[in-house]
Amino acid sequence: MGETENRQMLVLFGVIVAALLEILISILGLGIPAVPVCVLVLLEAGMALCLRDVPIWLHGLAVLAQILVGALAGKLIFIVLCAAMYLVFILSLRFWRS
Repeated sequence: MGETENRQMLVLFGVIVAALLEILISILGLGIPAVPVCVLVLLEAGMALCLRDVPIWLHGLAVLAQILVGALAGKLIFIVLCAAMYLVFILSLRFWRS
């Protein structure tokens, strides 16, 4: 395996660990049921995949909208975790392509 493949595997491992941490913190720490947490992690990944080529300010707008909706719904900590996961997905996709 070359150096590029090693870096890509490391990024993939980091994304998987981050997703598992979000799921565990949300379920065990915040008491949110497992199904909505896993669905939101998958939605964040899908949204990051669809928006990977848009300008950076649009990602900021998406994160801001997520945090605003989370504050209105009373689940601010959970939505901040989801927004952080979205940023992890976006940064890993950008790193993967470079």
